[in-house]
Amino acid sequence: MPNLIARKIFFIFLTIGTCFSSYAQQIAMEIKKDTITSKQNLMDLVATLVNTSDHPFNGFLNIKTPEGFQSISGEQIDIHLDSKEKKFIPVKILFRQIAQAGTSQIQIDLLNDKLKIIQTESIGQTIEENNNLRLSTSNPMLFISNSNDSLSVQVTVSNLGNRRQHTSIIFSIPELTGEKNFFEKKGTVAIQQDTVFNFKFLPPQSLLHQPQFTINIAGMRGTEKELFGNLAITVQNISSNKRFQDMEAARQSQYYQRNSLTGSYRKIGANNTVYQLIGSGDINLPAGYLSVSGNIYQSDNANEPIISNTYLDYHFENHQLKIGNINQPLEMALFGRGIEIGTADKSKSKKIQIGFIDQNFNLIEKNSFLKYGYGVYATGIIGATNPSGYTSASYIFKEDAMEQTLHHLIGIDKAYSLNNEWRGNLKIYGGMSHYKTVNKNEASFALETQYNGEISGVKLSGNYFLSTAYFPGSRRGMIQIQQNFVKNISKKHTVYSSIFMSDFSPESHTYTTNMESTNFRFDSGINFARLNSTAIKLGYQYQTESSNSFGWNTTKSSENLAMRAHRLVENFNWFSKNSKHSLNLALEEGFAKLPNTDGLKPQFKFSTAYSFKWMTANVSYQYGSFFLSEYISTSRNTEDSRTFQRLISSVSIDKRLMNNKIFISSGAGYINDFTTGQTPSGFINLRYLPTDKYQIYLNSSWYRYNMRNNNFSSFSSSNNMFIIEAGLTIKFKGQAPSSGKKGTLTAQVYYDKNANNIFDEYDEIAADYLITINNATFKTDSEGKLLYRSIPFGSYKLKPTVQKGWFTTGMEYTVDSYKSFVEIPLHQSGTASGKIQYEFDSKTVLDFESKTGGIVFNISQNGKFIQRISTNDEGKLIVFLPTGAYQISLVKSSLPPNTFCEETSRDFTIEPGKITPIQKFTIKVKEKTINIKRFGE
Repeated sequence: MPNLIARKIFFIFLTIGTCFSSYAQQIAMEIKKDTITSKQNLMDLVATLVNTSDHPFNGFLNIKTPEGFQSISGEQIDIHLDSKEKKFIPVKILFRQIAQAGTSQIQIDLLNDKLKIIQTESIGQTIEENNNLRLSTSNPMLFISNSNDSLSVQVTVSNLGNRRQHTSIIFSIPELTGEKNFFEKKGTVAIQQDTVFNFKFLPPQSLLHQPQFTINIAGMRGTEKELFGNLAITVQNISSNKRFQDMEAARQSQYYQRNSLTGSYRKIGANNTVYQLIGSGDINLPAGYLSVSGNIYQSDNANEPIISNTYLDYHFENHQLKIGNINQPLEMALFGRGIEIGTADKSKSKKIQIGFIDQNFNLIEKNSFLKYGYGVYATGIIGATNPSGYTSASYIFKEDAMEQTLHHLIGIDKAYSLNNEWRGNLKIYGGMSHYKTVNKNEASFALETQYNGEISGVKLSGNYFLSTAYFPGSRRGMIQIQQNFVKNISKKHTVYSSIFMSDFSPESHTYTTNMESTNFRFDSGINFARLNSTAIKLGYQYQTESSNSFGWNTTKSSENLAMRAHRLVENFNWFSKNSKHSLNLALEEGFAKLPNTDGLKPQFKFSTAYSFKWMTANVSYQYGSFFLSEYISTSRNTEDSRTFQRLISSVSIDKRLMNNKIFISSGAGYINDFTTGQTPSGFINLRYLPTDKYQIYLNSSWYRYNMRNNNFSSFSSSNNMFIIEAGLTIKFKGQAPSSGKKGTLTAQVYYDKNANNIFDEYDEIAADYLITINNATFKTDSEGKLLYRSIPFGSYKLKPTVQKGWFTTGMEYTVDSYKSFVEIPLHQSGTASGKIQYEFDSKTVLDFESKTGGIVFNISQNGKFIQRISTNDEGKLIVFLPTGAYQISLVKSSLPPNTFCEETSRDFTIEPGKITPIQKFTIKVKEKTINIKRFGE
């Protein structure tokens, strides 16, 4: 009996299951994605439903979406299918920025009216990874009013991507003596969320003594510390007494250091000791500034110290006066001790400079004034700020005590630009020299032109110089031609050619000479495109050289020696993908016809350089003479000529330790050639920087040379030389100099209680009130005064401020005297307050974020922007303003998505000492729009 009952129950369930299975098979659903109409953040799905049964079907689609996705067609869509009917149901899925990266599944269930699931389908949507992070701060300027309070630095990391990210924020605090100045804060930022990093520290006295300093902040992501942003926060020390500081000039001055002093002790070998003092600095003066530079050294082997590169250089506006050591690298070079005066117009486009130089490099040498000759010069330029269109002229007079001559030289230099592709300049010199030994005058001239341009895809550049035999400049009796050609034969390959030719044959009536020297060189080749990490260059080189200047006696015609050579040149350059390794290999091989030899002689040169992180190694080997000087050093040493050979090798390291406080530089070298023999060498240099203000260094080097008996030296010698040097550098805190006039501005701040803008007996001084002039913020003293020192002449803006119900509307003041005084009246202000509210129907609106804090409003008066405010977390806003009529306007971009405000502006009036209510701003939410499209078969 029990078995019979069980069989009946099993038969009933089997019959019901078969019916349901048959029913499910008669209703079919297929989900497809419409890739044509899908947008960047919107999926267009089409659900195809077919009722193959003889009965109508009633049910609905249930749509399940993961976080970050939303069905804007609704979570449930009602379905009615008649017998044999087929329908297409559109389903729109919106995925927002909080959707996680990767593939997410959207599940659609088909249910009947009995809430039984008939069929389930899912479709995937892949979201590309977005790891965008943003580093920002709401307070780019911080103030220190109490030296005993800690300073709080806050930055915000915004995760604009679609995956959770781990971040590290590095705070760099300057000048923390004896401490680390990098601090790290770690945190995790959720998708589309903000995380605030707050770093607090107690500023040291070295920072409190500065008018302002900068905290640098860097944001890094992940364990690999990938940089995603950086910013700088300026911290001002608020006081009633400040010195002007040009922050832009101060930022530029970090790349060079003039306010420093270095003292050193140097031991050279066993018998020579040198003491040296080097320093430089800029001193701001009420009118202009003074630059000071000095270099003094004393040797045991000298009776008096030597002072070189030492001068005083005064700058006032566009004028300059320099006294001391002067070096003028003109066409006829002048250096020594003297005086120089320069001036320019306000645009610094037109400049004039004149000077006098006594040619003695030691500033304090006695009894030698004008002994070694002197010089006078004058230069002028028009268009100095235009490098492609200037014109300059110069005059130089020089008494050459060595050659016993008086030289006069005038020159003109003209730069030109034909178009964007062709530029160049032309120099013309004319000279007159009087030779005292023969009482004879010699006229001379020189021409030089340089150009670069492009024609038919060929880039051209050249330099041409010609001077007569008695030209007094540094390039006397010379013809020199240099021409370069470069052309891209494809986007990746480049061919090049260059020609160099020179002829040197100077003349002098004082020194009888018959020197002649000519050189010619032709190079041509191709630079191949870089293949992965390797670059290849192949070329051909032809060289000729002739000279009669290798004999000791140049007063008569010496033997003229000549050589010519043909060489192939190869260059290979490689670096690793991580840029830690690099290798450069250069080869030159060919044949040369040398003097007094039969046939062609082979020659070869090999050089390579390898570097890895902080290590560099170099090796070079040469076989054969590449120049006449090398040939002479071997052929004239003995009766038997030898082939010139040279081997050079070196290895060096540069390492930083202890957070860049210790620098180690060391290396060793070896040279073996015919002239110097085997010469080993080595060095070790150490630098220790305990702070930014001090630097201690210790340098040492050693080498051994072995001079052989050859044509240039009549004796052989060998010696070991050891040099050691120890020194201390002190960097003084300074500021960027200003060449203009500077004064002192005193301001009296007071509460103008009778509103007459005059400080009288009815008013009260405003102590501890914050006043901002340009970008400098002051806090008035107990007498309501502030003092701004060394402020350059010009106009300054007093920014509007509101504190404790009192305000200043701001003003502009011109400093045009060395002492200035201004009164700053404060007037009583009023308060305005308002709030926002949301208005929506939760059943019909789109998905949105009910954001209350951070809704931004602009305050304006008579169409002029005054300030920007935002709501707090409760949706309230409050603003303090001077009396008057204002307008407040909502910034629509600060509203959350899917919201809007119909009335975005309000007018209100501020009255002294009163709170003015502002009408509420109503924020509405957009409503859903559901469209169901029906299609027949």
